[in-house]
Amino acid sequence: MNKKHNSAMWDYLESIGILEHGTDSQIKEAKKVYRKNYLLKYKQTQRANKPEFNISFSDKNGEYARVKTSAVKHNLTVTSFIKKAVLAYIENKYVVPNNDQISRLEQVLSECLNEVQKIVKTKERFLFDREDKYKAIEKRIEKLEAEIDGIFRHPPLANDCQI
Repeated sequence: MNKKHNSAMWDYLESIGILEHGTDSQIKEAKKVYRKNYLLKYKQTQRANKPEFNISFSDKNGEYARVKTSAVKHNLTVTSFIKKAVLAYIENKYVVPNNDQISRLEQVLSECLNEVQKIVKTKERFLFDREDKYKAIEKRIEKLEAEIDGIFRHPPLANDCQI
């Protein structure tokens, strides 16, 4: 028995005896019945494990256009953008438009910090003022890095913002 005939459908067809005693049209009909039952069970399992929701946006109010524009801006499909936006709202986060750009900015800040730390290690003797300046620069860059992460990945809540 080859791989094609070694499936659940062929087991089903053999169990009902259609392969031995049925005509081609009866076999085709039995296959349709099997596929229908299989898809029904599959969809029931999927619905139980992954609930789906239907939502609609109005074209008159421009809702769909705004959602579509935002999805394009974030390089996502409309459905994946809606999912990310909902989860971000629940977690009080932003949906970051360009993760690569933010990662690159963080990398540049980190490289800058590394350079400052390297300079501090090779400081001259008895130049305490220069050492204090280096430490101040180091602290400021660390603070900048934390602020950028906070701004882009963990934004303030809407009710915390003062207008």
